[in-house]
Amino acid sequence: MPDRPLIIHIITRLEPGGSSRNTIDSCAAQAADYDVALLAGPHPDSAQLLKLLPPTVNYIEIKDLRREISSAHDFKALREIRAVIKRLNPAIVHTHTSKAGALGRLAASMANLGASRPAVIIHTPHGHLLYGYYGPFKTFTFRLAERFLAKFTDRLIALTKGELQESCAAGIGRPKQWTVIHSGVDFKPPAVPAHKRDLDIPADALAVGTVARLETVKGVEYLVRAAALLAKSVPAIKLKFVIIGGGELEGPLRALAAELGVADRVIFTGFRRDATALAAALDIYAQPSLNEAMGRAPLEAQALGLPVVVSRVCGLPDIIKEGSTGFSVKPADAQALAAGLEKLILSPDLRARMGAAAKVWALEKDATGFPRFGPESMNIQLKKFYNELIRGQAEGTTFHG
Repeated sequence: MPDRPLIIHIITRLEPGGSSRNTIDSCAAQAADYDVALLAGPHPDSAQLLKLLPPTVNYIEIKDLRREISSAHDFKALREIRAVIKRLNPAIVHTHTSKAGALGRLAASMANLGASRPAVIIHTPHGHLLYGYYGPFKTFTFRLAERFLAKFTDRLIALTKGELQESCAAGIGRPKQWTVIHSGVDFKPPAVPAHKRDLDIPADALAVGTVARLETVKGVEYLVRAAALLAKSVPAIKLKFVIIGGGELEGPLRALAAELGVADRVIFTGFRRDATALAAALDIYAQPSLNEAMGRAPLEAQALGLPVVVSRVCGLPDIIKEGSTGFSVKPADAQALAAGLEKLILSPDLRARMGAAAKVWALEKDATGFPRFGPESMNIQLKKFYNELIRGQAEGTTFHG
């Protein structure tokens, strides 16, 4: 194995969110053992995230790499990525997210043609698009595309067992191509945790909340509807619902809260960089997503000692201990969400027990000696995974499924 193998990471764009932070953390940690290059498309938040990288990481902006489908931009991006891969001659090309995963894997496969040492191609979807995002036709097209692209991929990484199982059930890759490596979550406690008064919540009120981008797949509509149901089912309890995050649906969600008569109970904070600190002011955390590969925010909430109620979708059931740290409920169902929340609202003892168990669970260590959901565990597992593949590459092992 070369002393300093080169790893190329490719992501569509660097923006606030789990996949970008996960990729940045991986690059930063891997720079100690590998030469690392990071390719990404342009985004206004790139500069802020790039500050987290050591200077030894070679950042290359692919100006035509965009999230939106565009034959002109996509073809240019494909050619540029292929040229970079051929020039740098990496041991591994690791792609992240759908668009970069498609163009990056095709470009790497093209660059591998005739190469004396073909690069190992790894893809981490950071969640699938099999439901919750698009209509039937677009979802079907995505599934076909991912099945096709899996043929050009040596290994696929799922963030949870749930994501792996659903991807395999959809015919994306073969089981032997997949491995599970949790996305690393930084559990460092907020320097200045928020209190209820910081959100204008009375000290005697119960605060139920979520941290999410305000888009359809996050299911925040169902939390607003659950707020209306709970206002009727437990009228004697003073409840406040806190929605931490911004996005295109903030206006419609505010209108829905007003329509349902709970505008005075629902607090919208807008986008906040101190979202984890704000979550510390909550009593109960809710994650009503329609699709979620893992869910960093509910893990951060559990590490803060909050009981959680999550949708029973993809990887969310994998990040809680059912009945011990929280509950999973039927997705896209305000009544089911309200029922799960009501159990915790009505029982201070249950909230306390589940909150304490949640903190232990989230921070529990695995075989690496670090928290199983933490960045240290993720990076140790990735290093072992990479080294096994690089050794196999040197021995002439064929990986493609």
